[in-house]
Amino acid sequence: VDKPVEPGQEKLEKQEGGRLATWFRDALGRENVKEVKMSDRQHSQPAVVTVENLTTLRRYLEMAPPEQKEASYKYLLHNSVVLELNPSHPIIKQLSTLRESNPEVAALVAAQLFDNALMNADLVHDPRRMVGRINQILKAVTDVKQ
Repeated sequence: VDKPVEPGQEKLEKQEGGRLATWFRDALGRENVKEVKMSDRQHSQPAVVTVENLTTLRRYLEMAPPEQKEASYKYLLHNSVVLELNPSHPIIKQLSTLRESNPEVAALVAAQLFDNALMNADLVHDPRRMVGRINQILKAVTDVKQ
């Protein structure tokens, strides 16, 4: 059952949503995500990940030897992660425009949204790797000069 769209919650047009999903997958790298699609399932988040057998996957990743954790995460996740974008979320709607006007920043935002969704699913091995990207985004947003 579709919920009525609230004022200010208009969605991206279907065609634009499809273009954004394709761009998103290319920006993330096809080796990192199985599929990117628009979805109305989530309401408060701009993006969520879905993974078949999530509980089993989490357990397996927890049991991986420390020296193999990063490789295990990358290998197991890239074949099973589906990223679902919320076409009504303001960040997703703005990203649709930003990818044309500032592709470098848009790519940073896309990668951060993906990692945020992985974090929400408890699928990020080492969140420290995001710090550099977050700082790049903050620099772009605040226009800090070196």
